[in-house]
Amino acid sequence: MPIKRVPVHLNHDIYVKGGQITVTNQTISGGNGQPTKRLQPGDKVTFTSNDDATVIYYEKYSGPPPANTQKESPFGNQLPAGTKYKVADGVKKGKVFTIKKACSFDRRFNFACGEMIRGKFSGWTRRSVGTGGAATPGPND
Repeated sequence: MPIKRVPVHLNHDIYVKGGQITVTNQTISGGNGQPTKRLQPGDKVTFTSNDDATVIYYEKYSGPPPANTQKESPFGNQLPAGTKYKVADGVKKGKVFTIKKACSFDRRFNFACGEMIRGKFSGWTRRSVGTGGAATPGPND
């Protein structure tokens, strides 16, 4: 008898130190005890950070996206691609995003991490790969 899939709650934890980030993907619930490699519509995603200035946005591509990447955002109109989201504000309000478009390691959505400086986004660098973001879902750094 196949195991029934339990809906997943995935948290992207963004740890900031000296302008560099480490992103840890934590399966809060569901997933049948396995690391989250795939998200389906109805699954939940949250974001946390040790830095109150942390802002993320999902990449918006005018042409074809990079290999293994989907355009836009997995959350549809709940967090459209290109929309800046201050992580600390979401944590205080208990903000939970709901997956609208399925994604996996090989069909992911990329998001940038940084802060707002004088009204403009300034990206941080990821320690493990030298770029300033991560993916939903994504492996840990």
